[in-house]
Amino acid sequence: MRGYSLIELLIALAITAGLGALSMPLFKQQIESLSVQQASSRWLSYLHQVKAKAQREEDSIIADFVPLEGSSKVFELATESTYSSTSPLIFYGVSGGAAPGHIRIMNNSNTVKVIISSKGRVRSCVSHGPALPGLSSC
Repeated sequence: MRGYSLIELLIALAITAGLGALSMPLFKQQIESLSVQQASSRWLSYLHQVKAKAQREEDSIIADFVPLEGSSKVFELATESTYSSTSPLIFYGVSGGAAPGHIRIMNNSNTVKVIISSKGRVRSCVSHGPALPGLSSC
């Protein structure tokens, strides 16, 4: 007779299930890290667009944080910034300068800062937690 017995198939299935259960925490950690990285990329892209618009129109533009800030219940991300309604993030016309400050994007294991300098340079870095690909540490 050729083939596998029921016991052999059950043993193979049990080993596969055990390996899958062991890999779940790593998978969850990877998903959380990628969500923080993706959120910082969205912030960078948005801020670069606002800066480019200010330079193109040669006028000061206030960045609107409403579409991107707050908490995301899906990935448990929280966002905090040094900007407020009394001291907003403003990009100044042709020079591309800006009001300096930062935006922090956080979850349980990582914190990424999006830093805006007075010269209008926008960058991101990991301020807390394990290193993320493509982001330097602060």
